[in-house]
Amino acid sequence: MQQVLEQVLAQGYVHLRGIVGDTLEFTESLGEVFRPLQDESPIVTMKIEGNDLVANPYASCRTPELSLHTDYATFPVPPRFTITHCIDPDPEFPRKGLSIVVFIAPVIEHLRTHAPSLLRVLRTGEFPFRRNEEHALYHATTPTYPILDGEDRVRFDRTLIVPHLERSERPDRAALIDAVIHFERLCAERGERVEIALDRQEALIIDNRRVLHSRSECTMRHDEGRTVSREVNLAFLV
Repeated sequence: MQQVLEQVLAQGYVHLRGIVGDTLEFTESLGEVFRPLQDESPIVTMKIEGNDLVANPYASCRTPELSLHTDYATFPVPPRFTITHCIDPDPEFPRKGLSIVVFIAPVIEHLRTHAPSLLRVLRTGEFPFRRNEEHALYHATTPTYPILDGEDRVRFDRTLIVPHLERSERPDRAALIDAVIHFERLCAERGERVEIALDRQEALIIDNRRVLHSRSECTMRHDEGRTVSREVNLAFLV
């Protein structure tokens, strides 16, 4: 394994500078690239383009802060590493458009001591994970997983779980929704939060099974008919 990935496993994340080449080339130099579909590009470009929900259905392309999550949580084996390669920083860099990493070890310790019943639900509950309208491109059914596995590896995204539960008739839906919201709140309040301002030609690599991540509020600026905003390429390693 590449030394940089060993650092990520030990530290939860690594912030790299001077990543001047192609995102895919850089990712392939580190290990096996995660490809959700073989005929789909493994690189996902996220540029802030405005807050029209129809024109920009993906939250990552709108300006508000993102909710805490892990990537590709609907997959049986999500990618181990997420790479965020900055193409252009936020116009108000380094104040806006920060990458956020949240370590959940303090949260799990709090749950063990003060809320063991909630911890049990997070480890044993069958939480449904459903993508947006493109879900059927990747999955024949809506898979269910615990949020924490036996080794406290995490799989989480409130926006994939709660909307599906709200539409379901499961008798345990209220308890599962409460568990999701409570866990998210504890992560925000008790998780160890790190904010990283990514500049052009910098990359952040995180352990997608050990930490949660998000992105702070962004801004947009219009300059001679051109939209200036944060743009990153996302790539993933198995």
